[in-house]
Amino acid sequence: MAYDEVSMRIAGAWRDLRRLKTSPLSVPVPQGQLDTMDVIARLGTCTMVELSAALRIDASTATRAVDRLAETGLVQRQRSETDARTVLVELTKKGRDLERRLTAERMGNMERILAHVGAAEREKLATALETLLAAVDAVADDAEEIP
Repeated sequence: MAYDEVSMRIAGAWRDLRRLKTSPLSVPVPQGQLDTMDVIARLGTCTMVELSAALRIDASTATRAVDRLAETGLVQRQRSETDARTVLVELTKKGRDLERRLTAERMGNMERILAHVGAAEREKLATALETLLAAVDAVADDAEEIP
């Protein structure tokens, strides 16, 4: 099957971007756990269902990430006061401090990268990436509906 040249360029850039490491080398947690911490920081105290949805991963994968983060004291779990079946997760002080430090370092790296991209192109890039993400979500939603 022949593929459109632009689609091939996008696929190649996507592949290469996934391989980039913009986090500092001193990061004490793997990327997936760092993503989990970022989402918990953004959501605040959240349920495991909310966390897995925000990460776009299944609940068992989110649970494994939280397990590892809990083992190192970066997150804590607690039962909901209103529904004992619901587990809430939040960053500990240690987790919040680490997440803030690493976010500042990563955003510094991102700013250095984006310094090579003009302001108008940045806006177009942000819009294009948001559009692409919405399309990825739509395809994932369609795939979940297939019996």
